[in-house]
Amino acid sequence: MDYLKTLYLHIGTTKTGTSAIQGFCVKNRKVLNSKGYCYPKMPFSYPGFGWRRNALFLQRPIIRDGVRYPDEERQRFLEGMDIIRQLFESYDQVILSDEGIWSASCENRKSLWDELKEYGDRHHFAVKIIVYLRRQDAFLDSLWKQRVKGTRGRRSKISLSWEEFTGDVLEMSRFDYYAGLKRISSVLGRENITVRRYDRRYFPGGMVQADFLQTVGLELTDEYIMAKPSINESLSGNICELKRVVNSLPDLTSGETNYLRKNLLDINSVSGAEYKSSMFSAGEAEAFVGAYRRGNRKVAQEYMDEEELFDMSFDGIHKWQKDNPYLLDDVIRFVAQTNISMLRQMDEENTAVREELERLKGSLRHPFRTFVCAALQ
Repeated sequence: MDYLKTLYLHIGTTKTGTSAIQGFCVKNRKVLNSKGYCYPKMPFSYPGFGWRRNALFLQRPIIRDGVRYPDEERQRFLEGMDIIRQLFESYDQVILSDEGIWSASCENRKSLWDELKEYGDRHHFAVKIIVYLRRQDAFLDSLWKQRVKGTRGRRSKISLSWEEFTGDVLEMSRFDYYAGLKRISSVLGRENITVRRYDRRYFPGGMVQADFLQTVGLELTDEYIMAKPSINESLSGNICELKRVVNSLPDLTSGETNYLRKNLLDINSVSGAEYKSSMFSAGEAEAFVGAYRRGNRKVAQEYMDEEELFDMSFDGIHKWQKDNPYLLDDVIRFVAQTNISMLRQMDEENTAVREELERLKGSLRHPFRTFVCAALQ
């Protein structure tokens, strides 16, 4: 059934430029509005998650004291979709984005596609899915590093080693792209799914923002504002290991964790340039992706009219080793950066105190003038 209104739902996957896309849409809300598109700011609050992720309400569970409340989740879904329905009174296209939806729809939100289909049909708008896919080895590598890099989650989870992490997730369905797309298309229809490979070589001008605009029927022109590049860099192997160890420290406050995390990120680019590595060896990566190659080819053929989804060359991949000769240098950098940033912070605080003392001295020297100035204010 053809509808005049369209909900574009960008579902990730994670580590495929989603922060850049979301930041771009937020920065250009007025331009998008002028073209009949809306990237709405939703009223729901999710502490610890980026507010630009306006589709979080579609997948985040509501849990209090370890108890999940599915009735409240359903109510929030309906509240959010009612906002979308009202926006269609002013706009022909609405865009929602959340990189966690792909994974959630494979796990705790398997009914999402049926719920969206039912709501869209009832209120006469189409639901079109946009998904960016990354080669499975790079996806898994980034997934682990993103977890270690973050500050949310149980300490036992964010301090898992690579071997512990992969032993826990390798069988998860999120890596079977073809099966995931089949689940969506069986409800929404294959014609309503746009699949893009996450590879800057295929983006207009190498920009994921331009590629995303094309998927919703627009072109990147001078009227759009290009925001500063979103800084969500992947951790180098050594910095990830240092952060993982930091995560295991007991009794760290969130402020202390963020402080140490910032100092690690400040030296990340130097570390990554000095020691380029992956958590996979070339052989491990080829074997891991090989398990999904048949499905990947089906994705390329059925959703993109191409033969291969990804470049299957694994040359140049070097596995990270803990005994690498660069780790000690990174430890020294981390200690130095932490001390330097602490000294700079102390100097800023001391400067502020000195300025306040000078102001108080001036008040004491000229009490009458101070009284008059305060009265006039």
